[in-house]
Amino acid sequence: MATTETISSNYAGEAASRFFSAILKQPTSIQNGGVNVQDGIRFKWNIPRLNLSGLIGDATCDFTDVGTVTRDERVLEVEGAEVNLKLCKSKYRPTFDNMGSSYWSGLAPDFASHLVGLVAGNVAESRENTIWQGATATAGEFDGFETIFTNEPLQPAGYEIAGTTVTAANVIAQLQLVVDAADSALYSNDTFAIRCGTNIIKHYIAAQAALGYLDRFNVGTTELNFQGVPLIHCSGMSDDVMFATYADNLFYGIGETADAQRVDLIDQQPLDGSDNVNVVMKWADGVQVANPEDVITYGITNTGN
Repeated sequence: MATTETISSNYAGEAASRFFSAILKQPTSIQNGGVNVQDGIRFKWNIPRLNLSGLIGDATCDFTDVGTVTRDERVLEVEGAEVNLKLCKSKYRPTFDNMGSSYWSGLAPDFASHLVGLVAGNVAESRENTIWQGATATAGEFDGFETIFTNEPLQPAGYEIAGTTVTAANVIAQLQLVVDAADSALYSNDTFAIRCGTNIIKHYIAAQAALGYLDRFNVGTTELNFQGVPLIHCSGMSDDVMFATYADNLFYGIGETADAQRVDLIDQQPLDGSDNVNVVMKWADGVQVANPEDVITYGITNTGN
């Protein structure tokens, strides 16, 4: 499908020196530590799992081996994605002049930088959403964690909590359900945390304000933890959904980190004589959970367990 450009402008004066765009979500799940990043994956990356049980027996004079060792793997497979835009320079000259001394010069440097940032921001927003809500059937996406846990046989049924519409009035009770579901080993893990979407974070802050957090009510910044369990803001997560696990369990894999940070602007004039500029990005990424047995989900219906 060809790039569709919608131009609405009657600007006919000096070159604009500043450009404004809508606020774009950044990959908060990566920035906040909601997922671990593994780069350098060409196609598949095996996550080894080693489980031990029944190791301890009564003391004897002989060497009596006991116990069970179970080794298997989870596979994180990256899928290729790309951005291909074609922009006709003549459509931007009326607004963004200073493209050079010649009418046929390239894009203005300031506008080119703005365009690169805008494309990168859109990709970051897309990746944040795909990490959680993505579906392989949708172009440019892979199965996100929410999709994976709609059919995950290794998740214990007791770790699947039916959700409801979360509000400031009930958010504390819903967070309590998640904490109460964790067994002692999971709860005691030093990095155990609850990953929450934006609406739950907002409602929790509102609930703290209503209760008079540190006697400051609506003034100041509240701590994002619940009874000592950190709350990690993941803006790409669906409303009314939570994931609770430890740090080294949810993985976001990418072919090369540099690929997702590179935007190429290719002026086509010296190549084919056209007045177009091609905008190109290419990368590969995906997600996987190492131990589904240690993930509590809220608001996800798992038909696989």
